[in-house]
Amino acid sequence: MLHHVKVGNGTPVLILHGSRLDHRHMMESLEPVFSERRDWQRIYVDLPGHGKSPARSDIQTQDDLLASVVDFAAAVLPGQRFAIVGESRGSYLARGFVHLRPELVTGVMLIAPGGSPTADPDRLPSHQVLQPDPTLRPSLHEREMGMFDTFMVVQNWEIIEKSRRSKIPAFELWDETQEARIAEAFDFAHDGRGETSKFEGPSLIIAGRQDSMSGYLDAVDLLPQFPRASLATLDSAGHGLAWERPELFNELLRDWLDRLTLAG
Repeated sequence: MLHHVKVGNGTPVLILHGSRLDHRHMMESLEPVFSERRDWQRIYVDLPGHGKSPARSDIQTQDDLLASVVDFAAAVLPGQRFAIVGESRGSYLARGFVHLRPELVTGVMLIAPGGSPTADPDRLPSHQVLQPDPTLRPSLHEREMGMFDTFMVVQNWEIIEKSRRSKIPAFELWDETQEARIAEAFDFAHDGRGETSKFEGPSLIIAGRQDSMSGYLDAVDLLPQFPRASLATLDSAGHGLAWERPELFNELLRDWLDRLTLAG
């Protein structure tokens, strides 16, 4: 059983974090909105090799990682339908889940999708800092310097504090050996066969316009697969868009939850 944290009651939402992170990162991003709502049960998962879920020798490929999520959902939400939120790697797993078990999914939210190791690097924008704050540098730990210089489009103290609560501790728990195996077989088998599937439930796709890790073009390319998707490409935002543009991110999340509620 994967380690997970359940918050609230109501309609279930399965929440999948990105590579090297764990459930704490997603809670920092989503709870400001979900804490306003009393009708959603959030299930924040630690993927294998992340957080408190140990790495597994049987996970050799991305398909194996997806299978672990499918098995987890069957155990924790037997016979139930639910929504899925995925960020970065988690968004790819969310798409894989929809492909395998669309009948279980009521809606999908994909945050910073795209940018896999097999993607065309020419589709990625160059890193740029649009809201710099050089006064923060003297207060940063060595581990934070790389993120500050090469990751953050918006630099502010609030983002540093959130990273210290979630990202930095998660980095210490991430299993690099398992990740190296998955990197050798990153694409799902159904991607390799060129299969496509459409998902008709309310969806939300959010990308950072300055995201140098995942870009935004892959997000745009997903629209034909999600006919009921709202697509937002946020200016002054990179791979950490939920923290860089929190007000806009939160409004988009609220709108997606409203659409899910109306769809029943």
